[in-house]
Amino acid sequence: MRVPRPLRWLLALAGLALAAVHGTILWLLRDPTPHFDARRGVLASVEADSARLDGATSEQDVRITGSSGLHVTLAIRRPAAAEPAPIRRPLFVVLGGHERGKGAGALIGDTRGAIFASLEYPFDGNHRARGPREVLAQIPAIRRAIYDTPPSVALALDYLLSRPDVDPARIELIGASFGTPFATIAAARDERITRLWLAHGGGDLYRLINRGLERDVPAAWLRAPLAHTANLLVSGPRFTPERWIAAVAPRPVVMLNAEDDEKIPRESVELLYAAAGQPKELVWLPGRHMQGSRPEVIQSLVAAVLARADLTPAPSAPR
Repeated sequence: MRVPRPLRWLLALAGLALAAVHGTILWLLRDPTPHFDARRGVLASVEADSARLDGATSEQDVRITGSSGLHVTLAIRRPAAAEPAPIRRPLFVVLGGHERGKGAGALIGDTRGAIFASLEYPFDGNHRARGPREVLAQIPAIRRAIYDTPPSVALALDYLLSRPDVDPARIELIGASFGTPFATIAAARDERITRLWLAHGGGDLYRLINRGLERDVPAAWLRAPLAHTANLLVSGPRFTPERWIAAVAPRPVVMLNAEDDEKIPRESVELLYAAAGQPKELVWLPGRHMQGSRPEVIQSLVAAVLARADLTPAPSAPR
């Protein structure tokens, strides 16, 4: 049977459309590790502002540039008291919520003798985008930030480990909320990180995106395809933390989660914990999800981390 020419053209166009869709999906889900390696580069320059006093601590903004052009901004918070002799302190690198960035240090307060370095996400888009049109316009910037965040952690560590006040044997990485996937990937790839802390985070990025859309899109039948599309656009299947967390072992993983978290489903927490290797610890704390308007939640998280960490300073090794 001879196929009519119009139908042949229609089938050909359908085939091209399917091939284009398939190619786009493959591109969105490509292996990100070559990009991570290329973007990290080597440390090229460091610019530091004057330190600001905040009670018994000081905070200093530092801007780092890598040989690839990657820029990293972080706030370093440490004890302000003068030291009679150089000492090395445990370092906590913090990846907080997407709007908090390096400002997370101000919520930490007293560092109890440790050093906290809070990273700004490498997002060059519009933080105030609202509505479907504005948000869609930010997708390229969002994808750049997602792919550049893990190498930003590695480049930041290149600088931080060059400081004489950092103990290289105690490098603690904290991924808080939105920072969970990036902290997990960074820890999985960088053995300089000695322990991974995940605060109010979970696995299965599709489930988390779906939960995040519930208020704006209450109809589940409409929300599901939107969540799947968003998950694909941000390469969620590649970046979802349960794909990476097993590689952190045998370094310990500690998950700190809220009993009444309205943003992170318990199933996501349990899935991520199950995927982690040993040693690992899951701690449930009272309260809701962390945010700037709930300082008591953040303070309880900081207290839980510092209570489990060895904060004893060590003499500096000769350089």
